[in-house]
Amino acid sequence: MSYVVGTAGHVDHGKSALIKALTGIDTAHLPQEKKRGMTIDLGFAFFNHNDGTPIGVIDVPGHERFIRNMVAGVWSLDMVLFVVAADEGWMQMSTDHLKVIASMGIENVTLVISKADLVDADMLAMVEEEALEQFLEIAGFIPDSLVVSSHTQTGIENLRQHICRQLDNKAENAELTFDTHQQQAHLYIDRIFTVNGLGTTVTGSLCGGKFQVGQKLTLQPSGEKVQVKSLQSYHKNIDLAEPVSRVAIALKGVKKKDVERGFCLTDSTEAGFVTNDLIVRLDSLLFENKCRNNSEVEVAFGTFNCLAKIFVFKGTNLARLRLNEPACCFWNQRALLIQHGGSQILNCGAIVWCGPVIKQHRAKLYDLLIAMPEHPSWEDYVMLNMSLYGYAKRGQDDQNEFGYLESQDWLFTEEFTTNTFKQIEAIFNQEHIDLSANELSSKLHIPVNALSALLEHFTGKGKLRQAGELFSLGTGRSEAQLSPIAKQILTKMNHAGKQGYEAEKEKIPGAQKELRNLVRLGFAIPLEGKIYYEKSLYDQLVIEIMQGHAVNDRFTISDAKDRTGLSRKYMIPLLNRMELDGWIKRIDNDRLVLKTIESEIA
Repeated sequence: MSYVVGTAGHVDHGKSALIKALTGIDTAHLPQEKKRGMTIDLGFAFFNHNDGTPIGVIDVPGHERFIRNMVAGVWSLDMVLFVVAADEGWMQMSTDHLKVIASMGIENVTLVISKADLVDADMLAMVEEEALEQFLEIAGFIPDSLVVSSHTQTGIENLRQHICRQLDNKAENAELTFDTHQQQAHLYIDRIFTVNGLGTTVTGSLCGGKFQVGQKLTLQPSGEKVQVKSLQSYHKNIDLAEPVSRVAIALKGVKKKDVERGFCLTDSTEAGFVTNDLIVRLDSLLFENKCRNNSEVEVAFGTFNCLAKIFVFKGTNLARLRLNEPACCFWNQRALLIQHGGSQILNCGAIVWCGPVIKQHRAKLYDLLIAMPEHPSWEDYVMLNMSLYGYAKRGQDDQNEFGYLESQDWLFTEEFTTNTFKQIEAIFNQEHIDLSANELSSKLHIPVNALSALLEHFTGKGKLRQAGELFSLGTGRSEAQLSPIAKQILTKMNHAGKQGYEAEKEKIPGAQKELRNLVRLGFAIPLEGKIYYEKSLYDQLVIEIMQGHAVNDRFTISDAKDRTGLSRKYMIPLLNRMELDGWIKRIDNDRLVLKTIESEIA
């Protein structure tokens, strides 16, 4: 397992010097940084854990004007070294940086009192005590604290060993709290450049999963498909990058001008959400709520930031954000709200909904979000969607405690499944053509990934048939794939309707063989007397007879004739076929209902 730690704290409190003392690497890479002696953008270095594993280090700018770069640096950290200079003590940017860390939900923080060689023991103790009090007041916890001097190397080795121990403890605890669904491989891009011989290259912190050379990735929010040409991590060429680690990726299939900081590389199109419409649950206890409706704020999450209109729901800590540009985000991801045109932190919170919500669902959604636990898990997101829509994507370890229908990675309620099939049936009966999952998705307004899983269930149950990408009612393959003789027979069967197709009356060469094939593929249903009904007609007659009946109800032949309009010649063979199919059981001259239409659709 790899790790990434980062620094935080006021400008000129010795963060870059501390990293150089730990790693031997000067993180300043911009000419103006070297000239001014101040970190402006993110700097990167690394040193080795005791077991030889590289530990990445991100040097975060301390000046208030670069607070957005600070957010971009801390989003992926396993640990933060919060630096306070012994000769200056706690400063305003110390407070702002700690608020950002708390906003991002990072609790693995160590207080590092730097420049210890510049003050006496009493001053060190006073600075440390004040810093710990600030932690308790702002973040609600007291961190471990160490004293160092980068100039004299005092305490540096002790700090290095402390970092190793803390990361080992984090790894052990992560095994107990690992949330599989939140761990989707992704990398928010923080730098883009061109390398001779490699082309477009990006860097970032890889989280949630692995990337490998040759792998095809999705660049969000553009949705562009790219391929990993090469990988480098901590100055070494590698074939496989593991989380959490600093990675440079040479990309095939995209130009530098088409990539921006804040874009996200994902291992699938389903990882994360691409939207410009979010609902955030604000941490109203952390900051005073200074957001006004329809005001403009800056939103930062991952390495992304942009302007957005904010709409605060009265009487709640929910706020809707309409971003000026689309972004890739993840459910329950932390986001920061920054004053437009300044660096003041207005509020922070978790992204609890991604994408627009149709008007009739809004009130219910807001109630569900308000009632959600303070620290939700992916199961809460599943329940949210099941309550709102009737379907949700499940996590790998989710327990299906409520008996939902499962298909592929999706769960469906019985009501949603029943209603959806009725709608699909109505579409096919109206249009009389085969349709793809994408076409059905647009007609039903159901995401194609969820609908594809449900279509697979219906096909397995024999309610739909699939040929390539096309679906139609019944089982078997598409009519387009039938032989000319089979198509001729099927046409005659359709024309015969309720009178039935009587094979012995037709003199078509090879008809018996093709009829057997039509039955096997689910196009035709054989009745006694060598009478055949087209499958959809048979299904419709079954519905007409069974509609409104409950299990153990009885009905007569006369009742069935009245419902269908069939003569006795066809009624008796039809009822006998229904008995073979398990719908009914004959008792004297009556028929006993064994199963209902509703149960079969579900």
